[in-house]
Amino acid sequence: MADDKQAAPARAAPLTTSRAALLVDGSDRPFRDTVRDLVDFSARLQQIREGIARGMGLTPPQYNMLMTLSQLGDDVTVGDLAERLRVSVPFVVTETRRLVVLGLLEKRPDAVDRRRVMLVLTDKAWAALDDIAPLQVSVNDTLFGTLAAGDLETLTRLTRGLLSSCDAALATALDKRD
Repeated sequence: MADDKQAAPARAAPLTTSRAALLVDGSDRPFRDTVRDLVDFSARLQQIREGIARGMGLTPPQYNMLMTLSQLGDDVTVGDLAERLRVSVPFVVTETRRLVVLGLLEKRPDAVDRRRVMLVLTDKAWAALDDIAPLQVSVNDTLFGTLAAGDLETLTRLTRGLLSSCDAALATALDKRD
């Protein structure tokens, strides 16, 4: 018995962007796929970093702080670190206090402005970073093994561009919820 009714056409999902540069033949599907891939990559990268942190006996935020301090040098304040990591000053104060207890960090008053506290990695911290470096090399060589010459510069430029728009996008998302 034939059905005289025609199936209703499938409803298309609403567009999630209106920018022509992000649409392909009027569809945002490739854009949504890319966003999903970025979210997946971010989650996997976080898992990798959590594993390395645990291997050092640290929490992921403590690991992030040590890695950031190792690259910024000795003239870093609590406020500088909070800004760099995009976290609150009270959070940095709490976590750095724990790193001091672990013997990985020293807090020294600034020679010029005694109200400011400078964060300095200890020899123990540097030894821990030296110990974990071969694992980081192996992980990063594998994780970024598909990048060719010049790709890092492009990836860095694109990532920094995306990060620079995050605050405004977050404000828009939060404003629209209320």
